[in-house]
Amino acid sequence: MDHALTVELDRLLTRLRGYHPELDVVAATLQAFCAGGKRIRPVLLLLGHRAGGGTSDDAVMGPALALELLHTCALVHDDVIDRADTRRGRPTVHREYASLHADRRLRGDADAFGRAVAILVGDVAFTQADDLFLRARVDDRRLLDGMRAFTALREEVMAGQYLDLVTSTTGEGDRAAVLQVATLKSGRYSVTRPLEVGAVLAGGDATLIEGLRRFGDPLGRAFQVRDDLLGLFGQPESTGKSVQSDLAEGKHTLVIVEALERLDAAGRSRLSAMLGDPALGEDDAAEARSLIEGCGARSAAEAYVDASAAESLAALDGLEVDEGVAMTLRHMAGRLTDRVS
Repeated sequence: MDHALTVELDRLLTRLRGYHPELDVVAATLQAFCAGGKRIRPVLLLLGHRAGGGTSDDAVMGPALALELLHTCALVHDDVIDRADTRRGRPTVHREYASLHADRRLRGDADAFGRAVAILVGDVAFTQADDLFLRARVDDRRLLDGMRAFTALREEVMAGQYLDLVTSTTGEGDRAAVLQVATLKSGRYSVTRPLEVGAVLAGGDATLIEGLRRFGDPLGRAFQVRDDLLGLFGQPESTGKSVQSDLAEGKHTLVIVEALERLDAAGRSRLSAMLGDPALGEDDAAEARSLIEGCGARSAAEAYVDASAAESLAALDGLEVDEGVAMTLRHMAGRLTDRVS
């Protein structure tokens, strides 16, 4: 898959570079960004295609790689929204271009330039994802249905991102709200829809699609809650981002909601004061983690991950798919919920 992505990026970025030499740096940024990542969503699309009876991964490699370019767009834009400094152990795109602006002594505000370029870089990846999706070698009807599912995936992740932003700024996210965000932002986007798109491209029937949803939604939520836990308790050298960033952004995740419900008045007041504080320091973050762990919120979130993974695997047992596909999906479930990065 990495080789196929390299080949397609060379094709797409050669076209981009052809517009003007100044776009060489944009192409280089996209190539460097796409060199990292776990390829979770493309792999799940290929598994969905096999589950639907597809026999050739090459036939749907274009749509699989389209998910990777869409994810590139989502991460680059998310970093702008979150004002993040690092991604995958290197400066975020907007920070990279702010530094470029300063190094080249350009006119105007360096940070504004960096944000603007990052938005455009993400937009390029978003647009090129469509180019890749349309390279699927399936009949026109399946391609159209697959594109509809791909569109639903994009709509849902944007809706989830917006709701995540709202709960972070209002500080009013309850358990139901954060789980809805987890479903849209990760459950559907990271697991369910990639499987569905692959199955639709293979001509899978409604029963299969529904079974994949029962498998994918809880697994995707578990994946998101695990990500939230890593955002607080993970190792930056493994996750590629600071363990202070989610707190400083005021993200209302499941583990935060659990903590706010469990803490006494003093602890709840202290944690609430730290959420969304852009000046949050390492000592403050350590105190927040201590409060979260001490009240049992971390354990509760871990239990949610385990229960959701079990729900997903129970749904997998009821799926009538090839034994090899089922075995690989089971392996993916473990990979998504029991990880350190």
